[in-house]
Amino acid sequence: MHAVARGVAAGVLALALAGAARAQLDDPADPGARIPRRAAPDEPPALAPRVDDAQRFTVLERERFQSWAVAEYGRGRCPPGLVKRETRCLPRGQARKRYRIGEPLPPGIVPSPLPLDLARRIGVPPIGYRYGMIDGDLVKIEVATGRAVDALDGFIPK
Repeated sequence: MHAVARGVAAGVLALALAGAARAQLDDPADPGARIPRRAAPDEPPALAPRVDDAQRFTVLERERFQSWAVAEYGRGRCPPGLVKRETRCLPRGQARKRYRIGEPLPPGIVPSPLPLDLARRIGVPPIGYRYGMIDGDLVKIEVATGRAVDALDGFIPK
């Protein structure tokens, strides 16, 4: 019985010491404290906000868009007005996509309406969402926040 009590007391003491040591390491008053580096205000966050899987395009929507893109542009070709950069298509002079999944669309980025044939294939978006084309990609946008919740790349590799 005494061995059990000593074991419990030793465990509690170890936890208390670990907590005190951790608090001391993260103490802002201590010049040697370990404080995680924060991103500068103009730096983008390392990870985009998480998007619920239920908001993403369905497998059927993905297949229908891919078949439309292959029929419209062909495999390995970019939509009109875009140039191939590595494994994606971008507007001339752009180094990266102009939107990020999980974040609101930047000011000045206005999605174009879907081509009629694609709109027929994909169907009506779920309530609270709309579809738009940005840089040759099909983007699913949350109406209330303007957040891009998913996108399908218009570039279909060979």
